[in-house]
Amino acid sequence: MSFSRPTLTQLTDRISADFQTRITGASTLLRRSTLKVIARVLAGVFHLMYGFLEFISKQLFASSSDQAYLDRIASEYGIVRIAGTRASGEGLITGTNDEYVPIGTVLQSNAGQRYIATELTTIAGGTATLLFEAEDAGSDGNDIAGIPLSFITPLSGISSACTVGADGISGGADVESDGSLRARVLSRKRLPPHGGAKFDYVNWAIEVPGVTRAWCFPEYAGVGTVALAFVRDGDAPIIPDVAERQAVKDYLIEHTDPGTGLTIGIPVTAQPGFSVLDITAYVVNFGIDIYPNTTAVQADIQAALEDLISTDGGPGETLYISKIRQAISNAIGEGHHRLDIPAVDVAASQTQIHILGAITWGDY
Repeated sequence: MSFSRPTLTQLTDRISADFQTRITGASTLLRRSTLKVIARVLAGVFHLMYGFLEFISKQLFASSSDQAYLDRIASEYGIVRIAGTRASGEGLITGTNDEYVPIGTVLQSNAGQRYIATELTTIAGGTATLLFEAEDAGSDGNDIAGIPLSFITPLSGISSACTVGADGISGGADVESDGSLRARVLSRKRLPPHGGAKFDYVNWAIEVPGVTRAWCFPEYAGVGTVALAFVRDGDAPIIPDVAERQAVKDYLIEHTDPGTGLTIGIPVTAQPGFSVLDITAYVVNFGIDIYPNTTAVQADIQAALEDLISTDGGPGETLYISKIRQAISNAIGEGHHRLDIPAVDVAASQTQIHILGAITWGDY
């Protein structure tokens, strides 16, 4: 049974009709009559009440609640929204020996991102390695190797530019989105913790800032072993490095539950056989002839392929030709198409993850 919220006009007409049937001589209500005005006023009151009831009914469920109520529901299950993290990196600076860069010195990229020096750095031999982190948390602070950063305020004896090192600027992650938190809460409700079940490993991994998708493989190398793979979709590349894999492994072995404050983790007996996989990218290129071959249709098809790969392109999974064609066909604006590449299903090993490569477009 469902309830359809009445509109303001329906409420006004309904109250007016009640007046007409219950008050002698009120069979016709003039537009500016007292009873008509009262009907409109009461309709406005009830319309607001219905609106609040409709709103509050959605806040009862994690699947439909707004941000504040979603956080409240999550807290009842010991789930806390994952905070954003600051990106960090290092860069080469040059200058006069014994000159230094103080802690807290501000640098800026050409894109306008600001970074703060985290250590006192002194020039020796004409150069020094400067450590810094982003001023604000978020993935916008991540950037590639080799870009120049400039000091906001010039420093005596120090060159104006800092060249980012080979590892780039990484580790920045945005505050967890409502969609991600909602998915974790629903997963927690549908799959309560089982003290080390397959989905426990995945849920714990996704609690680590920056981790967006994870996969667990029981008995990966035989009885008593468990392997985990994960990616960081907000980073470029999305494949985690050694430090990021170790951070997730340490978190799964032992961490403080963000909701209860208790120390939890994978079973002690599982720790010797637990590993985090060093996965590699399996780049999937596409050759597609489409009609109409417009920029808008190309963008919609690319978005559809990205969605498919994010859901079906995990380690050990297969991208089936039939699903690739279906994703292309479902793209908005696509009339018809011919898929030239790939020609067969694309299967990844358990140490590979599908990545969208180049798309070559043609007319059909």
